[in-house]
Amino acid sequence: MIDLTELWIGILTDIRPQVSPQIYDNWFEAALIPCMYENDVLTLDTTSRFVCSFISKKYTDLLETAASHVTGRPTQVRLIYSTGGETTPDPSVSPAAPSSASSTPAAYHPEKTVSAAPASSFKVLEEDTIRENQEYDEPEWAQTTLEPVDTENPDTYEYESISLPEIRSAKDITPPPAAEKPEPVPAAQVPVSDGLNSNYTFDTFIVGNSNRMANAVALSVAGAPAQKYNPFFIYGDSGLGKTHLMHAIGHKIRENFPNMSLRCITSEDFANELIQSIQDKNPESFRQRYRNVDVLLVDDIQFLENKEHTQEEFFHTFNKLYQDHKQMVFTSDRPPQNLKKLENRLRSRFQASAVARITPPDLEMRTAILRRRSQSEHIEFQNDAINFIAANVSENIRELEGAFVRVTLQAAEEHSPVTLDIAQRALQDLVQASDKKKYITIDEITKAVCQFYKVKYEDLMSKKKTKSIAFPRQIAMYLCRELTENTYPHIGTAFNGRDHSTVMHACDKVAKAMEKDKNFRTMIEQLKTRIMSVDK
Repeated sequence: MIDLTELWIGILTDIRPQVSPQIYDNWFEAALIPCMYENDVLTLDTTSRFVCSFISKKYTDLLETAASHVTGRPTQVRLIYSTGGETTPDPSVSPAAPSSASSTPAAYHPEKTVSAAPASSFKVLEEDTIRENQEYDEPEWAQTTLEPVDTENPDTYEYESISLPEIRSAKDITPPPAAEKPEPVPAAQVPVSDGLNSNYTFDTFIVGNSNRMANAVALSVAGAPAQKYNPFFIYGDSGLGKTHLMHAIGHKIRENFPNMSLRCITSEDFANELIQSIQDKNPESFRQRYRNVDVLLVDDIQFLENKEHTQEEFFHTFNKLYQDHKQMVFTSDRPPQNLKKLENRLRSRFQASAVARITPPDLEMRTAILRRRSQSEHIEFQNDAINFIAANVSENIRELEGAFVRVTLQAAEEHSPVTLDIAQRALQDLVQASDKKKYITIDEITKAVCQFYKVKYEDLMSKKKTKSIAFPRQIAMYLCRELTENTYPHIGTAFNGRDHSTVMHACDKVAKAMEKDKNFRTMIEQLKTRIMSVDK
């Protein structure tokens, strides 16, 4: 089974030259999230119901063609909006047609024809389609009307007719004009008790496939608070960098907009402060503290579950900040729809947020994190030691950094640079004794294949295509994919700069040969055992 991340990277690589950069950035890279691939069906999550409906109409064929090209067999693409259930194309939510439930704006003049939705109406349209089937009473601040658009020729609707909430680097986003901003406050007057961790910045945040989208949205939020992605909801398992990213947003806002008031807190502390204010018979001071900020960052929002009074207070705080157009960022270990013990009215507001997931880091990202840490602390690490730690500690970043500390302490005790031997001894209780956890390099695999097939290493890495060399090369690529966590592009680079599609073809060919020939499959298993028993 092809790896989901590699499949998605392959699809993006295939699509990129076929569309304009603006369409690629906004409708594919930033708006789609690979969710599942099984039984030749690729499921892609989308950032909103509007995006799901639009891409289903415009780009499903393009996605399926690219997916089939990467997988090598017919592949169906299924788009969903996970926070609102599966969404299929429906004329009633066509991006070119206003909702029938929308009331006519007071400023609308029937004699004037509007040919396309204005840029400012994109977010209104998106929020309107998101709220369409939600079961809760909308407060006045959520009942936004939609500017009418031309519906005579809905099939001619084009992407270029609206301005998208493009994700950009914070440095590329121009802050509001000086006339629209409050007067800057001298640095000495800026409050320092905002709850931010000085170590958690964008500069120290390593970006990889597991957090690329979350990081891009975070940069956009930090560059233009409350203008695009508000609220912003980040979720993922413990130790993956959610808190780091949220604090990085706070630091960047502090840097870009020093006059803004900001508060960063955990949901547990929010509850404790509320209880204390009640005991002190001064709940109004608590409300003023949280309802008059420009930016509110709340960590571990899931801890509000089962706290009815705290949820009630937080609900009203949320409404007040949203009504006042203040930026909110939340983190959780679960997506909004899985916070079952929250009140529906609060959970539905989280579901209508810009939601981004952070997943466990892949091998390349874990390696980059360790390299950055060793460089920042000026500790000499051998490459084999870094690769060993990255390959054997894969659950989350917190465990990875814990392993880094253990290895450096072992090296300091022995007054030695960090070598592979030191790393293996320091982490021997963390690394399971099973074959699957043994650290294996691409060099070990290629040397074993050369010995097994009596082929020279130089020939295996060459451009020669004779069967006696090409087939062992394909087997080596297959074993690299099976026995290591290296991606197709990384393996291709190791084999003298070959393209990732060559590696994918090799893996597919060997896998099919193993299915057809039992003797060949047995031989491959024996070769695996030989490789994994090295240095045991």
